[in-house]
Amino acid sequence: MKVSRIGFLVLLMFAAGCGGFKGIVTPTLSAISPATVMAGSPGFTLTATGSNFIKGTQILWNGVAQATTVLSNTQLSATISAAQIANPGTVAIRAMKPDTTTSGEMTLTVTGGSGSQTFSLTSINPYTVAAGSAALTLTATGVGFANGDSITLNGAAISTTFDSATQVHATVPATSLAAACTIQVAVQDASKNSTNQLPFIVTGGTAGTPPTLTSLSPNTSYNNVPSVALTANGTGFVSGSVIVWNGTAMQTTFVSSTELTTTIPGTALTMAGTENVFVLNPDSTVSNTLPFTITVNPATTPTLTNISPTKTAVGSAGFTLTLNGTNFAPGCVAYFGTDALPTTVVSDVQLTAQVPASDLTAVAEVPVTARNTQSNASNPIPFLVGMNIFFGEVNDLLWDPARNIMYISQPGTSSKNPDTVIAIDPVSLSVQWTYSPGTGSEPDHLALSADEKYLYVGLDGNGTVERLDLGNQQGVPDISIPLGTDSNLGPYYAMDIEVDPVQSTTIAVARGVPPIVSIVQAAGGVAIYDNATQRASVISPTTQAGDVLLDTIQWSLDGTAIYAANNENYEGDFYQLSVSANGVALVSDHPNFFPVPNLRIHLDPSTKLLYGDDGLVVNPATAAQTGNFVSSGVMVTDGTLGNAYFVGQSATDIQTVAYEVESFNLNKYSPVAQLSLYQVNGLPQHIVRWGSDGLAFATKKVTNCVVSPCTIQDGRMYIIYGPFVTQTAP
Repeated sequence: MKVSRIGFLVLLMFAAGCGGFKGIVTPTLSAISPATVMAGSPGFTLTATGSNFIKGTQILWNGVAQATTVLSNTQLSATISAAQIANPGTVAIRAMKPDTTTSGEMTLTVTGGSGSQTFSLTSINPYTVAAGSAALTLTATGVGFANGDSITLNGAAISTTFDSATQVHATVPATSLAAACTIQVAVQDASKNSTNQLPFIVTGGTAGTPPTLTSLSPNTSYNNVPSVALTANGTGFVSGSVIVWNGTAMQTTFVSSTELTTTIPGTALTMAGTENVFVLNPDSTVSNTLPFTITVNPATTPTLTNISPTKTAVGSAGFTLTLNGTNFAPGCVAYFGTDALPTTVVSDVQLTAQVPASDLTAVAEVPVTARNTQSNASNPIPFLVGMNIFFGEVNDLLWDPARNIMYISQPGTSSKNPDTVIAIDPVSLSVQWTYSPGTGSEPDHLALSADEKYLYVGLDGNGTVERLDLGNQQGVPDISIPLGTDSNLGPYYAMDIEVDPVQSTTIAVARGVPPIVSIVQAAGGVAIYDNATQRASVISPTTQAGDVLLDTIQWSLDGTAIYAANNENYEGDFYQLSVSANGVALVSDHPNFFPVPNLRIHLDPSTKLLYGDDGLVVNPATAAQTGNFVSSGVMVTDGTLGNAYFVGQSATDIQTVAYEVESFNLNKYSPVAQLSLYQVNGLPQHIVRWGSDGLAFATKKVTNCVVSPCTIQDGRMYIIYGPFVTQTAP
């Protein structure tokens, strides 16, 4: 149930006086002591004087309730710490009753020493007078007063005498004191700038017998309705009696001494909860309080804000799921995918539901929703079974089977660990070590040597490849490999890095320039480096006739050849390069080979075949196309398991955030299993195998919203713990 809203006092006040409706019975605050303290002083006891204080009334310090002692129905005290007055300024002091009705504000000034000229009002004297009194002198004390300042009554200036920088006084006319009311007093300078206000209370006459409230009709309503016609039944009502709704006086019709009516507007019925209702008579006597209950309309669609827990392992036992949100009506049901769960409505903002073990038998991303008995389903929040999500933008990822660790590179725009490479446990997501090459370095492509001794990191912002010796101090490079510069286009960066499978200190780099400086990205071609020394012969668009665009590369298994593909235009060329001590030479160029898009090519050591992200299978030695998977997106192979894995979208998923993870038989190209992911943030860029049967893929930030729902968010890394089975999207 929600906490009752703080009511406000309705006062119909005119000019410098106040008359008409006297409002509701709220606490009043007429004086505080002390009203001024020096910054840096020790803690002290603050005393608040007023009226209508009851057990549980609290002093508010800038809106924050303090531990308060109720000395009487006219006086409160609270201990203020030295830390609260450490700095100069002003503090708003109010009194609040347990029903959350709140007094007017008085200001406590924390001075910064003599000479402080903060323009504020700290006290008035007197602060109360009986209705019908004669004209009186009102003295205002504060800080920063000047000759020409005026005391204002409800915003209207009266003739004022300047006494000093801390005091002015004026005569309040008897016409302003004729009837019980509250006058807001302030000091205004010649430029119409005003201090804070303090209440001046004009008290009424003798109170009569209080009214009695016996029932409300109705006493309950749905939320989000236009209005409710409310009848208050009881005794002792008189002309001028007012129904007070949770601290707010309502426009009321007097029917008889036992009946009052009013209309509660829809704006007061938006939140579920219990509102307090009582009757106020003109002599300020009040009735007992009765509750009015607001429940969620079953036709209102609930909203989910979070769930707990958010994930579990495959094969886990059943558990209790907590759903937090808004507008949960009685009878609201939580759904785990399409399965309705046994649900308990704890309140209008919380549900608990029982998830059975039978829903946790396979890897899945399950949408959790809630539905009221007459409403649509809420927004979904994903629950992960056998999955994990790393919430940070990832450029590249790599699995190290020797150390059972995942390496990920993160750009400067990542919300976590920007401009770093981290070694991370994919299960716990705990960081084992971090390589931080500096702001603007933009770590990108990663490559691991076959002997798992070296990790190579392309730093796009630095135009280098750094080599980390994993056998020594982890996270520290032992050599830096400069990639060179195009005289017209600027520094190269590593579009792809591959390590010689025979010699771990030798790498091939597909060198590029950003598309913002050239329509051709692969301008630097393929170069080979032994440690930090570049071999002389390079294949690039400038060394060959035609558009030789070497964007993604793979070594042959014996290290004597390099295979490459063009992924930046519709031609999709396949290239064969020979490798020698002098560098690389172009052997053949096969245009219109790989369908677009085809982000990377992959060489599987068990089948000795080359695979494209588009699904094409190639014999790299002969350039013969040997097969094709009926899938596309990003892919990875595992000859040990005999599978190929893809992350992509079906025709029906296009322009949505839904993706499919599919596995195929590596030799027969036939489908094995499919996992539907209903919500993937970002665009998948690269997928790897990890552990005995795990998968992980990274996504790139989507900057143009062309999907529904719109997901302009940072990329993620999605981690799957084990095998999945064919399933229909929940």
